[in-house]
This record gives sequence, C-alpha cells and structure tokens, in this order.
Amino acid sequence: MTTDRVDTTARLAQWRIDTSSSSTYRKSDPFKIGKWNWRLVLEKNRNLLIKLYPEITSLNKDSPPIASFIIQVVCSLGGRKTLVHPEIRDKQLRCNGDFVWAIEVPLGGKFIIDVEFLDLKTASLNFEPESAFRRTF
Repeated sequence: MTTDRVDTTARLAQWRIDTSSSSTYRKSDPFKIGKWNWRLVLEKNRNLLIKLYPEITSLNKDSPPIASFIIQVVCSLGGRKTLVHPEIRDKQLRCNGDFVWAIEVPLGGKFIIDVEFLDLKTASLNFEPESAFRRTF
C-alpha cells in the first residue's frame, strides 16, 4: 500500500516514498504550510524530478508565496545517502514548474523528501512582502 500523505510541523514537510512501484508520476496529497496548500510531485524519466508548488486558488492568486527553503532527499538503498539541494532564497512560486529539482543519481527503494521552509512571504502588488512566519518575542 502506498501513501501520498505528507507529514508536517510548523515549517517542515516530510513525504515518505516507496519507489518499488513502477509508477513514473506521483503527486502528494496537499499539505498546509503558512497559509497555502502545497504539493510535492515526483516524476521518473531519465532523471528523477522533484517539484514543489503551492495550490493557487481564486482566493490567493493575487498573493502567491515567496519562499525560502531547503529541500533534501534521504535514501535508504545501499546505506543511508542524503542529497541536499542548495538553499532557495526568496523565490516566488506560482505553478508546478517554478521549482524543479532534477536528481541525476539513481534512487530506488524507500526514500524521504524533506522540505524545511525557512521563510514564506506573501507577494502583493500594493505592499512589501510580509513574512507568514512572523516572529513574536
């Protein structure tokens, strides 16, 4: 049985995947970080592609997120191997093609995709971007 559920905390999303299936396309269930619902997509062709994007609705289409995050893949095949994408800073994400990570190392078996959101800002035409993770002391 496969699950497309993503476990979350306030700033972390974790998707556990068993790639023993022959599926070439997997999409996670939506998960909420900040005020947006997000999805992760896994595509297998020559490379393994990982996509991260917010679900844009009529309510939030005028204020897409500006995200700063770190994404990594932890693979358990042949020992524990971790691949880390360089930190993404202040990238506006509107659609499923705005963040794509092509992994050229073959991964099989079970692995975990971790996304740590360092900051999420609301984009607006009229105002300065505002952090969704306001710090209160």
